[in-house]
Amino acid sequence: MNVRNICLLILVFAVNFSFAQLLNRSFEYKGRELMLLGEITLERLSEEPFQDWYTKNYDDYQVSETSLTMPDSVTIFMGTWCGDSRREVPSFVKMLEENNFNLSKLRIICLNTGFQNYKQAPEREERGVNIHRVPTFIFHDSTSNEIGRIVESPVVSFEQDLQSVMNGEPYETSYPVVNDLIRRFKNQSVSELRNEIKSLEEEYSAKTVGEKELNTYGYVLWTSFQLEKADFVFELNSRLYPESVRCYQTLASLKVGMDKKKEAMRLIKKGLTVNPSDKRLLELKESLLDD
Repeated sequence: MNVRNICLLILVFAVNFSFAQLLNRSFEYKGRELMLLGEITLERLSEEPFQDWYTKNYDDYQVSETSLTMPDSVTIFMGTWCGDSRREVPSFVKMLEENNFNLSKLRIICLNTGFQNYKQAPEREERGVNIHRVPTFIFHDSTSNEIGRIVESPVVSFEQDLQSVMNGEPYETSYPVVNDLIRRFKNQSVSELRNEIKSLEEEYSAKTVGEKELNTYGYVLWTSFQLEKADFVFELNSRLYPESVRCYQTLASLKVGMDKKKEAMRLIKKGLTVNPSDKRLLELKESLLDD
């Protein structure tokens, strides 16, 4: 074998080895629990230490329909640290299998937790895909375009929700306010949306599913450095939930990070009128006074 062929073999081996190393990466979560990050194989979920919850929830799920129209491919964004992912992903996979979905066209991406890498993958596969809740199940056509998605959990059931998406029927996921804001951010600037904030407050007050809906979305925007959008989302949330200390905590913390300390102090004082003994707000106030 000549030198050229040897070098080519070494290169192929190195590329394959590097790719393999990118699959099924695991890290310790909070110093004790193993967490998967990035792209993984489905088989990895059936192995320790994940197999207990995966196998149980897979076995427990009863698939109601086995002749559904399937998408060409599916991408799942999940977190092995997330209770919703542990419950829903095994059920969804069982539904795919019993409907003869080609599992070679299933891609699973595991996301991080914690503030600095909140719901992010090491290779940033979630970038531009608007992942704000896990698990998120995204359905693609033969040209890899998104047909639709199920966010966190089905509205009715995996079978009925998927069929609605595949039939092109009107389908709204479990977080209507975030879905609407994502659409608006594509077509409007933050300054334009600020001019509409009062009307949005009125519109969303009957739709929002709780303060965590926008709070979580705001953190996703914040940790992906979309600060103006995060600022707007947190402010809107504080208008929707004026008695929630959490809303003032997050908005004030973001203002500090954006070096808007006067605005942060105003929000801290407002939050302390709701709960004068809130530890996080008091700590924020003290840090600003000491600065």
